[in-house]
Order: sequence, then structure tokens, then C-alpha cells
Amino acid sequence: MAKLRNIIEDIADDFLKNALSVRFDICTCEQCKNDMLAYILSRIPAKYVTTEEQALQVIIEQTKLEHQAEFARAVLEAIHAVGEKPRHEIQEDKNENFNLLLNKIFEDRGIDFRHYHRELLKRRVAIRIRANHTASYSDYLRVLINKPEEYDRLLEVLCINVSEFFRDSAVWDALRAVLEREIHSRLEANNNFFRIWSAGCANGEEPFSLAVLMKEISAFENRPLTIDINATDIDKKVLDFVRNPEYTRESLKNAGTYLLTKYFDAHGGNYRPKEELKKMVNFKPLDLTSDALIRNVDLIVCRNVFIYYDRNLQEQILMKFYKALRPGGFLMMGKVESLILEAREIFQEIDIDARIYKKKI
Repeated sequence: MAKLRNIIEDIADDFLKNALSVRFDICTCEQCKNDMLAYILSRIPAKYVTTEEQALQVIIEQTKLEHQAEFARAVLEAIHAVGEKPRHEIQEDKNENFNLLLNKIFEDRGIDFRHYHRELLKRRVAIRIRANHTASYSDYLRVLINKPEEYDRLLEVLCINVSEFFRDSAVWDALRAVLEREIHSRLEANNNFFRIWSAGCANGEEPFSLAVLMKEISAFENRPLTIDINATDIDKKVLDFVRNPEYTRESLKNAGTYLLTKYFDAHGGNYRPKEELKKMVNFKPLDLTSDALIRNVDLIVCRNVFIYYDRNLQEQILMKFYKALRPGGFLMMGKVESLILEAREIFQEIDIDARIYKKKI
């Protein structure tokens, strides 16, 4: 005789397991897991099917899709209600252990992640915890103590350098329009010097894009323009890469054939910036949270870096940028970022879609 089966329970269990696989900051003991599952099932109505039904898996997948948002919301609520506030005595302060881990990274490698966006950091650290088959921050801390080479892999995850040339083409079009007006005015006033700072330059795609852009503007003006581009990143491995940088065709897809041919040399299936471009960019490691900053800058490009910082650190770095910029200098942030309220008192909005701002005098 065929039995009735509540497939919602199977789906909820699957969603919960996936969510908990990257959560090392809450209690995930069997009691808490069962409490979380019960919480989820109390929020989503049961759906019974017979165990002999031939299309059982199809029904399960269809139900997952139909109620995906409900399951995701219920799982998050369950984790908050149970995992962060278990009904048993807490044996381990997981957040304190996470703080100890960040302190250890700072002590051993001099990189301060303590004011970065914590939830994002926890997701990144979870990747290495799982890779090492450990089950907690304290266990992973012991891995770092006993296997210092693990730091290299951890920092690769924490300092992800993913970019491409002229990422978000519309943003670059907006930036070009702003710079063309600014540089034309400069040249009319016999000022032909322009300093740029690419903060968080990843593997060089952004500063080399800026170099191409400035070369094109200079050629359009048909007047000499001295361009000083400084590219910094917290990841010191960037320096190793940019000594002989080489980029895939995919990362250069937004450059177009004309710019690709003019400023890059084909090498195998990849492309290398020509020497004239390489000479325009000065790369160096720099931690925005602690190191000295570059001064008298005309344009700071810092895209999708603030998402890693908490509000307090965002305020500090925006003030540093304000001091680094010359009067009337420009700041460009990432499309998913925006100025915190206080910063709007010292920066004027130039193009909200492109996130381009100007230092108020």
C-alpha cells in the first residue's frame, strides 16, 4: 500500500543543509537543526504525495521552484530564531572565535580585516573551513597555526580579484564625458598634469582601462598631457602578476577590436599591454584601512570595494579620499555602492547612475 509523504519536509531539509554548510557562526547541533526544521515546517503548508508516484522527483523540483522564496525566507528566519538563540546552554562563543581568527591574520600577515563586512568575510572564510574539513573557527585557527602555507589560500579567497576591462561600458562612457570636459578646461588653462588613483586595482584591468581612456582623450585633444596613474591593492600578489601581465580575450571583450589592436599585443591566445601603457601605471600594495594615502589626486576610482567595509570604516576611508583629492577632484564608486549620508556633505553628485562624485570645496 502506497504511503503518503510530505515532500515539504524533504525540501526544507535540503534547503537547511545547504544554508548550514557555510554557517560556522551559529549552533548547528542536532537539537538546533531539528528545531530549525520544525520552525520551517510550521511556516510552509505540507504537501503530501504517494511514495509510488512515478513523477515524484519532478513534483519535488517543481515545488522547489514554486516556493523557493518562501523556503529561503523561512530558513533565514529559522537560523535567526534558533541557531543564534538556541534553547540550550551555549558551549562556545563562535563570534569571539571569529574575532580571534581575524586578529591572528592581522598579527601574522599584517592585513586588517577586522572592520570589513563581517557576513561577507564569514562566507569567504567558510570556503577554506570546508576545504580543510574542519568544523569551526577555532579548528581552522589551529590549521593556520600548524600549516602557515594555508594563509596563501585563505588570502586568495579573502582578496578575490575578479574584474575585466571597461567593466560596465555605460559607466566608462559617463566617466569619459566627465574627464573630457575636465581635461579640456585644464589644457585651456595650461595645466597638462592629471593624477589618477585606482584603489583596489585587482589584476590591473581597471588601471590599464584608465590608461587607455586617458590616451584616447589626449589624442582627441591633440595636445600633450602628462598622466600619472597609481594602482593599489591589498593583495601583494598583484605586484607579481603585473610585472608581466597577460589577459584573456574574454576579459578584454569590452575593449573592441580597435583598442585591442592599438594598445595590446597578442601572445598565444592572450594579450599583453604594450610598453607605452605599462609605463603609465605605477603598481604598489596598499591597505586602505591603515597605509598612507596618495595625495593631490584628480580622480580616485574605487569600485566595489566599499561593500567589504562596515559603515565606520566607510566613513574613515571616504574622509581619506576627500583629503587625497585636490579641490574639485572626482571620485567614482561601484554601481552597487552609494555615498553614506554624511559624505554627501563633502561630495557633490555628478552622475548618480555611474556613481561619479566631485569633492566640494
